[in-house]
Amino acid sequence: MVTPVAPEISSALDHPDPRQAVERVKDVVQRRLLDVYPTARIVRTDFFNHTYVPDLLMTWTSGPRRVERRVYLRASSDPVLLASDVQLFEREQQPLVVPLAHVASGPSRARLETVAEERHTLVLDPSGLGALPARTPTRTATALASDAIVEGGRGIMGERQVEHFLDAVGSGVEAAREGRVDPTRLALSEVFRRTVPDVSRRMSTLMAAMWQGSGRSLSEFPADVPHQSSLDDTSLSLLLSSPEITDEAFWRRIQPLVDAKTLLRTDITDTPNLQRLMRSAVQVWKGHVCMVVEREGTGAGTRWRWLIDHGHLGLRGPGFVAFLAASRKDLDTPDEYEAPLLAEVRDRAGRFAIPLTSIRMLMTNRSIGYDAPGEDVTHDPQLDGISAALGQEVGVVEAQALTPTRIPLRCNFVSRTASPPGARALVPYAELLGTTLRLLLDLDDDDARLLDNLLDSSEPAPARWEQADLFES
Repeated sequence: MVTPVAPEISSALDHPDPRQAVERVKDVVQRRLLDVYPTARIVRTDFFNHTYVPDLLMTWTSGPRRVERRVYLRASSDPVLLASDVQLFEREQQPLVVPLAHVASGPSRARLETVAEERHTLVLDPSGLGALPARTPTRTATALASDAIVEGGRGIMGERQVEHFLDAVGSGVEAAREGRVDPTRLALSEVFRRTVPDVSRRMSTLMAAMWQGSGRSLSEFPADVPHQSSLDDTSLSLLLSSPEITDEAFWRRIQPLVDAKTLLRTDITDTPNLQRLMRSAVQVWKGHVCMVVEREGTGAGTRWRWLIDHGHLGLRGPGFVAFLAASRKDLDTPDEYEAPLLAEVRDRAGRFAIPLTSIRMLMTNRSIGYDAPGEDVTHDPQLDGISAALGQEVGVVEAQALTPTRIPLRCNFVSRTASPPGARALVPYAELLGTTLRLLLDLDDDDARLLDNLLDSSEPAPARWEQADLFES
């Protein structure tokens, strides 16, 4: 839907006080830019129509980086004068120029187009600014195209050019997901022409990932991309917040192009596509520690969902969230919980066939250990004797459990944390989560089945565990 901006600018300029007229024009442009890109921060300067000093400074974050784009308002829409101004700007700043009236057609406009493309500058006239779609909660491929214009568009764009770009890219991303050549090539052509290299590289990488997700070889992709393409946080954020993609084969092909670090840099919290990605990734991605935190407010309709909470990846269940991380220092300080009774721990281990090779128990102010390295002690009759001698109130502080592929996990029932021995040892999420939750929590039959379904992607099991390289950053 086009939002008329030119009439608002004309109305603002009609104010009898020139200073008020300038501020009102800045109001119009600033408000419209924030409608389109609300995550940005826009600061005004005290200047207007200045040769070098921008009227507005637009900044946003892209992963760990802070990005800025200087916005220049121009009272004249003469393409000759605009071309002279654009040649004075620094190419690296990727300026955004907003003339306050429509730029006329003709040879001078064609010259301005060439200069603006070469200088990585976007000349966005009022009709083009009005044609950019306002941000909505549901993210689509068209939203990616709109963001690309704001972040790194170049050349001249009025309403017709903006709409053509949005349509081409929107259709092209969907075509790439289906492995169709011609609309994908058309979209890539628009992207390379209309955006600066950083933005076009990001968008082509996303489309290449979609292409691979369709099942087609990257060698058939109608553009040059790195042989090992991977999604950055911006492209992954768009993919995960887009309408749900139910094709499980697509996510199995996408998963190798994504890692947990990139996922945590996105602005995603909980989306249907995040659930789809994690169903595939849970068997492959590896972590060092799982920490279970009590969390109220999870009803039956919201149980067992993946989420990202303040930079931490977690699985939300009934009354808890289980967070996963590559290092203990990546998580918050754990709370303390009451130690379960020995009988409860043995019952959980037996119910889910989890071997326990050691158990540390607490009785008043005394700690008692019972272990047999490599052997399951869960059903040892000696434990019955210990329970009888100490009474029924003996609690379990810690146990060493074996995952289905016999990876040892130290499970602490007081802090509700679990991790393998060795500070840098990593375990597949499915095994780390499955063993931790089944042993540390008292799951009922329904939740146990839901957990089984969530961790079973019907894919081949990955390699067992690994020790990260000592010098890995």
